[in-house]
This record gives sequence, structure tokens and C-alpha cells, in this order.
Amino acid sequence: MENPFTTTENNKPKRSTLLSVLLVLTFIGSGFNFIGNGYTSLFFNSIIELIEETADDDTMTSLASLLERSVEMMEKAGPVYYGLVTLLFIVSVVGAVFMWTLNKLGFHLYASSQIILLVIPMAFGLVSFPDILGTVITAIFILLYARELKMNRLLAA
Repeated sequence: MENPFTTTENNKPKRSTLLSVLLVLTFIGSGFNFIGNGYTSLFFNSIIELIEETADDDTMTSLASLLERSVEMMEKAGPVYYGLVTLLFIVSVVGAVFMWTLNKLGFHLYASSQIILLVIPMAFGLVSFPDILGTVITAIFILLYARELKMNRLLAA
């Protein structure tokens, strides 16, 4: 007969392989986006100058129009946009950390930040419609995380 007062490893909820893979991918994607957008937010003017100098370089004439459009888009967004996006990716990573510890609050943080990230370019007037590929990828991740939540792998705090 098993002693009911002892805890065993079998009683602890375990993170599924799918959840672990999704979280690692989230750490990678949101982590790189946090770094890139944070850098852009902090060094906004320097980056604009660097892109403009590159566009003026004779060897880059074939890319000049693309670089000019990039500068226009960045100037329209402004450093505040990149700061907000950086903050949302931090929330996304924090949500993933919570989910790593099987805390369901992480799902809500992650899902909320990812949905806002889809809408924020429209709010700043950068696009008129959300990115289709980004929307599909976000939906897949949220649905798979929700599946883990439904299967009670993610627990209350």
C-alpha cells in the first residue's frame, strides 16, 4: 500500500513534448524580435542614417528603392512603435516562462501580446490589413497552446 502522505514524481504535472517544442520556438522567435525591435527603438536615428547611407552607395543602387521604402516605413512608425513592440515581445517571453512552469497565466499573457502585435501595425497606420503569414502562425501557436491548456497541462497559479 502506498503512503498517501509522501509525494512522488508521478503526482507532479509534466510538460508535454509538444508544449516544450512550442515554448522553445516562442523563446527563439520572441527573443530575437525583442532584441531586434529593442535595438531599433534605442538606436532609431542611427539606423535610419545607416540605411540612408547604404542607399546612397553606388554598389547598392539595385536595392536603393527598397531601402528608401524601408526608411519611409520606419520614419512613419517612429521609435515609439518599436518600443511598444519590444514591450509586447517581453510580455510574450514572460508568458512563455510562465507556461514553462505550467502556469496558465502565461497562456493569457502570450495570447494577448501576440494578438496586439498583429493589430499594432494597423494602429500606427503602417498597413491596412494584418500580415497573413504572421496571423496564421500566431493562430497556430495560440490554438496549440490552448489545446495544452484544455488538456490541463497548464495549471492555475
